[in-house]
Amino acid sequence: MAKIYNNKISIAFDIYGCPQRCKHCWVGHQNHSKMNIEKVISTFLDIKKEHNKNNYYGTKVNNIRVDIREPHYGNDYKKLYSRVDEINGCAVEVENNFELISLWRLIRDKDYVDWIKNRGIKSAQLKVFGSEKTNDYFYGRKGAHKDLIKGTDILLKNGIIPRWQVYYNKMGIDELEEVMDITKELNIWKRVRKLGEKFNIHGCTFDSDGAGFNNHKYRIEKSDKPKIPNLLWKKSKEHYGEDYSLKTEGELTKKILNDGEYNLLPDNHWLWFFVTSDWNIYPNFMGPAPWWKLGNLKKDKWKTILDNYKKNNNLGLKALTEITAKSLAEKYGNVKGVKLYNNESELVEYWFGKYCRNNYN
Repeated sequence: MAKIYNNKISIAFDIYGCPQRCKHCWVGHQNHSKMNIEKVISTFLDIKKEHNKNNYYGTKVNNIRVDIREPHYGNDYKKLYSRVDEINGCAVEVENNFELISLWRLIRDKDYVDWIKNRGIKSAQLKVFGSEKTNDYFYGRKGAHKDLIKGTDILLKNGIIPRWQVYYNKMGIDELEEVMDITKELNIWKRVRKLGEKFNIHGCTFDSDGAGFNNHKYRIEKSDKPKIPNLLWKKSKEHYGEDYSLKTEGELTKKILNDGEYNLLPDNHWLWFFVTSDWNIYPNFMGPAPWWKLGNLKKDKWKTILDNYKKNNNLGLKALTEITAKSLAEKYGNVKGVKLYNNESELVEYWFGKYCRNNYN
């Protein structure tokens, strides 16, 4: 049976979708239409009341979120998040240091930066893929690079620390020195020090599911590793730890073939159920996809959806609890593979995505 971690389930609704179509995003690019806010909130409250009253599986429904992609995107974000905070008893993303903001809104809404500051957000993550053309391409919208530069400046002027997360990719790998030059041109290092912090810029390979799976061709390879600037590599080690490294598929495949007899259900996980705008519902182990679907909140009873989760009634959950990393390595691994990954789980997730796509009927 699937686990309900810490005996709690939280539910997130994709109310407004996302202004980006990022090429790396693990959540993917679902078709979207705006969800009715009153219907979303009343549905959540009804589920929470029913679930907690009946003590299903000895668990509780806990938090609600009103985004699974871009936060604070809707024009009524102030009122909406005030209502959600009241339901949750806290600002969930602030309480858990998610550091996620809407870059799109930061540029276009003069009130937004004061709102996030008053909300308690002290630092904010911004995605970087390379220089202007590459950033616009990976964000999936023209002007994203200019927004990144302007947004960084707005944050610093308002005492919020920008954190640059650089996603290594084939298009941008030769532009990383230019990225580092931009940080100096914007004087980010000194401006962050004046705010009493060290500038956090670090690199990583991108996600293996959703759009990341579909854009696997952009994953960097062993021959690209020397192109990572020394300063970026040093800062990445500061962020992840001194033992941080990038491993090839070949290296990781050999390791998993030797000691990968574990199944893929995580020991620890913050369990959320994602609800897309068509009211389909999915557990958040990977991005929403047909093989993870638990049901539909407009058509199915909550207890039925919950039972589908607990009884592994979809391909994704069955595979998660039955398949081992070693069996995936035997089927999909390449001991000579040169593509680079942050870690073992990132490669296993890519193989898992292949398995689900090949076996879903």
